[in-house]
Amino acid sequence: MTKITNLIIIDASGSMLSKADEIRGGLKMIFKEIKDDIALGEAKIRTIVTQFSSPGYFKELVNSKKAEKLTDKLADAYTPQGMTALFDAIGQGFQLVPEGQDSVLVTIMTDGQENSSQEYDKAAITKLISDKKAGKPAWTITFMGTTEQAMRDAQSWGVSKGNSLRVSNDSKGFNKSMRNYSKMRSQHYNASTGRIYGTDMDNLAKDNEAEDE
Repeated sequence: MTKITNLIIIDASGSMLSKADEIRGGLKMIFKEIKDDIALGEAKIRTIVTQFSSPGYFKELVNSKKAEKLTDKLADAYTPQGMTALFDAIGQGFQLVPEGQDSVLVTIMTDGQENSSQEYDKAAITKLISDKKAGKPAWTITFMGTTEQAMRDAQSWGVSKGNSLRVSNDSKGFNKSMRNYSKMRSQHYNASTGRIYGTDMDNLAKDNEAEDE
């Protein structure tokens, strides 16, 4: 049976406070969809959700293959505070993915830019992303950011433009972006389980472009 890991790394710095409700709602939606996929019995699906802020604050909200762990209460545990140690969160998050996976989908959600990491720098994260994308299996790295600069930064680390979603700061736009992310995750699942073939795993956002224009 196919082993799939969904790793979600969420910015919980203070500037995310205005988006906290949308993040919690988005997580509940994603959890429901993943639980539906688990119920199909086609794959062994591990879900890892982390939140980060200042140096030294990196928290696992969940790391489990059990559907019953993906609860609304867990989503509500998302709590913004502090600064943005983004590079540290990416490096630490990647370490949580177990060996022997057949498919890995990483999603990084942030409204700002790196400003306080101590363990990892840009060069280290760029190499890490490059190594994972070139590995076997090749990891799929996606990025959701609220500014053009954040999007450019992510692409400079090796995140493909086709796996990057620009997120509006307003509630309506953020919820739309979460729905678009849901489509990307579904494409990844369907390709990983052999439901569909020929998916460009480095361009999952392409089907959302027309809708977003």
